[in-house]
Amino acid sequence: MKSNVAILSGKFAEKVSRTIGYDGTNIPGVVARKIAPDLLKTLANQVEHLILITGTNGKTTTSNLLASILRAAGKLVFNNEEGANLITGITASFVKHARISGTVPYKYTVIEVDEAALSQVVKQVQPEMVVCTNFFRDQLDRFGEIDTLINTVSEALMPMETKLVLNGDDPLVMRLNKLQKNTVFFGMNKKVEGFQQYNVSESKFCPDCGNELQYEAIHYGQLGHYSCSCGFERPTPMYEVDTLSLGHATSFTVNDFTYHLPIDGIHNVYNALAAIACAKELGIENADIEKGFLSYEASNGRMQTFEYKGTPYVLNLVKNPAGMNITLSQLLMDEEGKQIGIILNDLKYDGTDISWIWDADFEQLNRPDVKTVVCAGTRAHDLALRIKYAGVDANKIIILHSYDEVVDYCIEHPMKTFLLPNYTALDPIRKKLGSKIAQKSKGA
Repeated sequence: MKSNVAILSGKFAEKVSRTIGYDGTNIPGVVARKIAPDLLKTLANQVEHLILITGTNGKTTTSNLLASILRAAGKLVFNNEEGANLITGITASFVKHARISGTVPYKYTVIEVDEAALSQVVKQVQPEMVVCTNFFRDQLDRFGEIDTLINTVSEALMPMETKLVLNGDDPLVMRLNKLQKNTVFFGMNKKVEGFQQYNVSESKFCPDCGNELQYEAIHYGQLGHYSCSCGFERPTPMYEVDTLSLGHATSFTVNDFTYHLPIDGIHNVYNALAAIACAKELGIENADIEKGFLSYEASNGRMQTFEYKGTPYVLNLVKNPAGMNITLSQLLMDEEGKQIGIILNDLKYDGTDISWIWDADFEQLNRPDVKTVVCAGTRAHDLALRIKYAGVDANKIIILHSYDEVVDYCIEHPMKTFLLPNYTALDPIRKKLGSKIAQKSKGA
């Protein structure tokens, strides 16, 4: 009875939240957990195939791609598609998809989990698989240094009976291999090209002996083909990208099958590869995986494209140095004139430590095709200072004070536009951009 009341109350809270203009992604979980603290466990135990996606970058896209694949294969599946990945948001997703009777009519569930929340979540769920995308420095005030974060994740996974699907190209992720669980790896062939080259900034040293790792190839961040004299090395992946084409549309080959991806961003090939590895381990056929990719539409601010009068406006979440570097290298691949808006907040869910901007390669912006760099958010002035130190002409840097100003400015100065908000700015910018374009299109 308590569970039924919790579900009903959570559903009502979601309806009220959305009615008054909020997104309703967390409040149902907050309300339901007040009534039935173990509700997540009660509901999750009913799902036959539960997959958790964790890691620093790519959780939401990987989760949504995998869910799209499973739907294409005819599976009953739900996931926390909006990216609410703390225990309240995850509970809210279960509440949303549960019947008031307390039953969950789905066979598959794909849940992205915040790295710091993993230990709390796995006390209530028993996943069939856990996928780890990568580890990068992110929100140091929340996660601490990477060593602390990885130890926390390892301790959470240690007592569990689950299969691990790991990014073998990331030596930091490979530390989870010490857990000696049933493990499969994914990665990219060292001959795959298209990544902008950077120095390794996250992990230069072997986790086993402390000596500096040697790299045959680096894709981005610390991801690549590494080895150490002590024997620690990149594993041979079961799922590996052999060829990659970044022409008009992204295509790549894994184990002799070519997939096509309808979303931009070379980093999204890693996300797609993680989804492929998990789908194949669930017995999904290549044709259904391809169908799932082709039916996928980015609608959550991860390389999401809007268009107004033929001008593209591309929105992408960026929240740490690795994400900023790979995003900038992607959007700067051509020499067409462009404007870039970066929105940097330091609110609770962003992490209050914004020192990471000094590790990001904003020097990439110092080129003639970048016409304007708009800086906004609660730390707009810090961001503008960093970009000025990157060598960008001060006359190109504009500081704006509201989301409306950012969107209005970009629309009023039509050219290829990239908007790069961090977490708390993402949804407001996405909604305002969509709304403004709809209004202007209707008025026209």
